[in-house]
Amino acid sequence: MLKLHISLLLIMLWGFSFSQQYTNITVKEGLPSNHVYKIIQDTQGFIWFATDKGLVKYNGNTLKSFTTRNGLSTNDVWGIHPTPDGKLWYLSKTSKLGYIKNDSVYAFESEVKNEIFSPNYTSQVGNKIILTSNSRTHHLENNKWKLLLGNNSPKNKSKIYIHHPLVSYLKNTPTLDSVEIIYKSGKIKEISGLKKITNPINRGQITDSLFYWVGDKEYSILNLNTSKVYNRNYKDEIQLEKSKYARINLINNQIQITGKGFVGVLDANYHITKTVLIPKKFDAHFAMIDKNETLWIASFLNGLYKLTKTKATIKYLFDHQNVAKINNINGNIIANVSNHGFFKYNVNTKQFLPYIDEKEHLFSATYIDSLKTEFYISKNKIKLIKNNTKATKLDFTKPPFYTNETARNLVYFNAFLYGNFTGGINKIDPQNKLNILNSYKQRGITKLIIFNNQLLIATTNGLKQFKNEEIKEVTFNGLKFNKSILSINKISNSQLLLNTDGFGSFITDLKDIYPLPKSDFLIVNNAFVENKTIWLATNSGVYKYALSENNYHLEKKLLLPNGLPSLQVNDVFIVKNDLIVSTNNGIAILPKNKKNTNHLLDIYIDKLSYNNHLIKQHNNTFKYIDNNNINISVSSLDFSEGNENLSYQYKLAPLQNNWKNTETTNINFNDLQPNKYTFTIKARNFQKKTEFTILPLWYQTIWFKAVVVLLLISVFFRTVWYLSKRKQLQKNEKHLQEKQLSEIQLKALRSQMNPHFVFNSLAAIQYFINENDFATSEKYLVKFSKLIRRFFELSKENTITLSEEIKLLTNYLEIEKLRFREKLEFKISIEDKVDFNKTKIPTMLLQPIVENAVNHGIFNKFNTGTVTISFTKITPKTYKVLIIDDGVGFVNTKSKNKKIKSSNVLQQRLSYLNASEEWEIQYFTEELYPEKEERGNKSTFIIKNK
Repeated sequence: MLKLHISLLLIMLWGFSFSQQYTNITVKEGLPSNHVYKIIQDTQGFIWFATDKGLVKYNGNTLKSFTTRNGLSTNDVWGIHPTPDGKLWYLSKTSKLGYIKNDSVYAFESEVKNEIFSPNYTSQVGNKIILTSNSRTHHLENNKWKLLLGNNSPKNKSKIYIHHPLVSYLKNTPTLDSVEIIYKSGKIKEISGLKKITNPINRGQITDSLFYWVGDKEYSILNLNTSKVYNRNYKDEIQLEKSKYARINLINNQIQITGKGFVGVLDANYHITKTVLIPKKFDAHFAMIDKNETLWIASFLNGLYKLTKTKATIKYLFDHQNVAKINNINGNIIANVSNHGFFKYNVNTKQFLPYIDEKEHLFSATYIDSLKTEFYISKNKIKLIKNNTKATKLDFTKPPFYTNETARNLVYFNAFLYGNFTGGINKIDPQNKLNILNSYKQRGITKLIIFNNQLLIATTNGLKQFKNEEIKEVTFNGLKFNKSILSINKISNSQLLLNTDGFGSFITDLKDIYPLPKSDFLIVNNAFVENKTIWLATNSGVYKYALSENNYHLEKKLLLPNGLPSLQVNDVFIVKNDLIVSTNNGIAILPKNKKNTNHLLDIYIDKLSYNNHLIKQHNNTFKYIDNNNINISVSSLDFSEGNENLSYQYKLAPLQNNWKNTETTNINFNDLQPNKYTFTIKARNFQKKTEFTILPLWYQTIWFKAVVVLLLISVFFRTVWYLSKRKQLQKNEKHLQEKQLSEIQLKALRSQMNPHFVFNSLAAIQYFINENDFATSEKYLVKFSKLIRRFFELSKENTITLSEEIKLLTNYLEIEKLRFREKLEFKISIEDKVDFNKTKIPTMLLQPIVENAVNHGIFNKFNTGTVTISFTKITPKTYKVLIIDDGVGFVNTKSKNKKIKSSNVLQQRLSYLNASEEWEIQYFTEELYPEKEERGNKSTFIIKNK
């Protein structure tokens, strides 16, 4: 009895903190209704929920509903029974009942026409389901519900059908205080002692040898093989007087009993063990324990609740309260509970008990060993307990203080107390009512700490030091550390841990500083250092670091799935083997070395489709479709907390030989060719595979491919003949093009040596002879002859270097300058990046345009004209040439001379050069000053050697 009472006490304590442990699943999460009748786990491990709006199958990640849309006769399903053959039988008041298998709904009618089933009492024996109402009993045979026992006549009214090799049925006696066993041999045996359960809430055969009755105060088990009866009542078993909705179920080969407010497992003698008492506030009428020892609770109004074994071992305190810090104060563990006060921890009961009551904001609790004094500091008070005596109080609510600006944290340094306040640090007399002796300005102080006889100050702008009555900045090898520090922890005699607001934690020896790995951008409120382990309290849970080879590495994270009441963790503290975590939503006490429990039961291929056609075991062959799509949806049967990141490996043989990794549950393959494929998926120790075949179309068959090969060979030889002939034609065409290009070049030469130029040059020479200016005439004649000779030489070349082109243009312009009697000026500029000795351009390309600039631009000008030629590099193989004159413009000239032949020849030549695919040449002209009489002209060449 003592053991029983201790167990009940622990159960009640568990119930006290239960509200933070459970996971509530409602319509918000996908349930069709919050009215849940029953919860069961099938042989594969899926959890099923029976509701008044349909059935739900749950794999730990997704809720899959079955309703009349899927084939149910009604959505109001209040009973479910899984059988070992993979079927989930459903019960309701309707004309069709059946089962769900492989997500397909099967429904069957009674052999009695228009019969409506109302199976209040249902038995399950192996794979067999027996429907029993107050008057009739059926079982499924040849896709019909066959009537086994009809109680229409008075003599059959009290019969209960039994599925047993020796027993035919049970029969209630007229006195209702016993039951008769009617054997198939005709033998009758009366079993007495059943008076208390003659009017049960529920009854039925639960195995091939057990029959049960269960009421609101007791239950009885009859062993059909031994005829022995086991009577039990709730008061003796679980200290409950009564329980409504009581029923017994066979779940995962365990006989479980449940009712309003409790669930338990029956042992070999049918006593209730592993009892869980459920708080009244959940209004639970049914509960079930699955194979992972997770508790599932059904309610009529609030859906269902889930409690994992992991969370059941965690103790929660101060639900919905903000617990800031946890400190060791003179050997006591003290928690700061905002607006409630300071609470002392009892290690044996794992409870925090009231210690210092304060209904205001709390700052800190500190113990100064040198003074043997405990300090409890809040917004308006400081309470002192010296040598464990009665507390004394300093009250700052009265004038002139109004609020505590003496200290928020206290340290003892050089025989004085130092405490931070809003504006800086106070130097405090520890002997005289904490009188302030001096103040030092410093905004944003968050923590004071004594380290190696130094007073260090954590601020929102880095680390400071109080030295020689001054606050000085601490630098690390001359570098500033200006991050906001929330707290400081001592790691060793030589190292500190700086915890920042949004930048993680840093380890320093006050010379060097380096970040704690993988803590970047975390808000680290505080830390606990234990031997070679660091526990960080962050805004993203608890981070555990372990020291290995002189470096800390992240070992694990504790998050909501691990039992934290909130990710906003304010502090962590270790007591023996327990980790105490304080958050904005209370405290969680959990085992320090607790490992995450793996509740992965299986993986499976949920859906496989070929162009949106489902592939099933009996329907896995399809004809090839161009640009086809194979969509594979995989899923896991996983009730682990935080199971959304399960990693899979897969391959599709024979297309893939190596495993591919993925965390997605949808895998696609596109445009698969005809073949027989095997898709395999695995995760951890589970592996599943499926096969499907894509049949070739008529033109993808072997005989068709053979014909195509022969045709391709024929086409190949025909193509070779055609290409060789075409190549010869192209060669002939190229010769013709070269001939035409030569003719064009000769035309260009003739246009450059047009009669006007020759005549003008000879007339100029004659003029200088008549003027007896033999030196000039001789100079002119020499230049003219060299130019003519060079023109003829270049007519044989296709390209010319820029240096040769510049010499040619210079020679030509000098002749024209002599002819113009110094009324012509010219400038030739070359960008430094242009290599004019190696760069080549087509022969005699620029001279015709320069000639146009002279004869059609400068010639008709009254004063001196200038021709400017510039060469600019655009890319390594692209150059720009500008030819600019300040003459009267080509428009004025064209009005007198309708057609400039050299320009036409140039356009024809450019067309052939661009067609040769060796050159890409752009040419365009524009007037410089269209509004003036002397308009000027700019000709632009963009020459690219391809």
